[in-house]
Amino acid sequence: MKKYIVLFSVLALLMSSCDMLLQDEPPTKTSMEGVWKVTKVIDQDNGKDITNMINFPITAFHLSSDGTIISTAGPLFMYIVYGDNKYTQIAGKIDQVFNYASLDFNGGEFFVGGGVQERFTIEMKLEGLPGQKALTTLLEMIGVGNDYLDVVIYHKFMDVKIDFSEDYNKMYWTFDDRTTAVYNTKDNHGNYVLWQGWPVNVFRKVRITLEKQSKDIRDLVKEASN
Repeated sequence: MKKYIVLFSVLALLMSSCDMLLQDEPPTKTSMEGVWKVTKVIDQDNGKDITNMINFPITAFHLSSDGTIISTAGPLFMYIVYGDNKYTQIAGKIDQVFNYASLDFNGGEFFVGGGVQERFTIEMKLEGLPGQKALTTLLEMIGVGNDYLDVVIYHKFMDVKIDFSEDYNKMYWTFDDRTTAVYNTKDNHGNYVLWQGWPVNVFRKVRITLEKQSKDIRDLVKEASN
């Protein structure tokens, strides 16, 4: 009987310790907030490091407490959505479309539940900067027909896996087999309209490493542009 009491006591202690660890872990949304620089992107479909391919001149995110995003991630999401072969076709013109050196950024939103979460949703607006005409050229180059050349496309990826380093100075996003996508535009009333210009089931599975920054995203871009 004493053995069972000791066993139950140990189990209770272990469960209590686990609960304390979970309580000490900060909410995922809070940990995500701030300015992050992308330091590595691995295409898990082919094992290729594409970090240099998507930096024009740098890939960075500012994740705000209200769930909004400003970023230089247009090229990254062009790669994720349209794939390696299509991206290679347009790589030479991307810097003309996403003119981040002039401090014009892409917008978006992120969505994550309360407490500690293992998955989140990210939605990025894909629009050419400063205008839509150059983006239209890119889409035409990769075979998107005229019927689908809309001004702004909202690329949403749901159930993206998220992890952090122990000190929370690194964050890892993984687009994996559980991740699903939906692409929309908006009508003149601001309502979502399903965009069918590209299949949602062929996006690249990537793992993105981001490092926390103490500088503003504008300062990061200025430094990278010099």
